[in-house]
Amino acid sequence: MTQISNVPYRSLDPFWDEMDRFIKRGKENLTNGLYRIDIEETKKEVIVTAEIPGIEKPEDLTITLDENRLMIQGEIRKIIHEEENESVQRHSERYFGKFSRVLTLPALVKTDGSHASYRNGILNLSFLKDDHPAARYIEVDFH
Repeated sequence: MTQISNVPYRSLDPFWDEMDRFIKRGKENLTNGLYRIDIEETKKEVIVTAEIPGIEKPEDLTITLDENRLMIQGEIRKIIHEEENESVQRHSERYFGKFSRVLTLPALVKTDGSHASYRNGILNLSFLKDDHPAARYIEVDFH
C-alpha cells in the first residue's frame, strides 16, 4: 500500500499561520485599518482628518487627548429598518460596532483652543502646538 505524502499541504502553513495571527489580534485591532486618517503639521498647529462614516449621535464619538497621544473611540450602530415585511440580509460589507484608534501626534499640542467637527462622515480635528499640554476630553460639533 502506498502512502500519500502530506508535503503538498505544507505550502498552506504560512496561510494558516497568518490566519491565526489575524484571529488572535482581536476585534479592537481589527478596526485599526478600517478608517483612513491623515495627520498634517504646520508651524502653529496639528490637523487630523479621519474618515469615519456612520456616526449618527455625538455620544457615539469620543475624542481624548493626552500630551501627543490622540484617542478616537466610537460606535457605529446598525440601522434597523422596521417594516411590516420581514427583511433578510443577503449581503453586508459595512462595519458595525465599537472602534478605537490611538494615534501619536507629531508634536505636543494644547488642549485649549482645540477644535473638533464631524460632518458627512469626516472628522476634522485641529490642535495648537504647545510645550506643556494636559489631558482633556474634547467635544465634537455635529452638523
